[in-house]
Amino acid sequence: MERRSDQAVYLIVLKHVVVAEDLAQIIADFDAAAKIVQVRDTAAAVQAVRGIEALRLAFLIDDRHVDGWADLVSAIGARGGRVVLIPRSDRLRAAPFDDCLILERPFTTEMVQATLEAAFRPPYV
Repeated sequence: MERRSDQAVYLIVLKHVVVAEDLAQIIADFDAAAKIVQVRDTAAAVQAVRGIEALRLAFLIDDRHVDGWADLVSAIGARGGRVVLIPRSDRLRAAPFDDCLILERPFTTEMVQATLEAAFRPPYV
């Protein structure tokens, strides 16, 4: 698979397709050159990340209890990416880890845009 070295790759791991599509559109509006990879679960994400050389951001549901989740987070970091952690529901709070960002639910376009902007403030540019 051929990629331009300057192309930003974003990963979205959400089982709700409509929400994932909305998130992808917000990312595309923020970064017109972005390549956006959408998958529905951790197993598919682990497989998808294997084909990605450099990753900018990964939007993940907080599925720490799922097999392979820790490997996925590690693979994202190894490719230079940051995790944007999304709680499993709007009644739950996500506990941050390492260098992740939190996108609370329910999220709005403005919240996603603010998260994207925060992710790329120095030194993360």
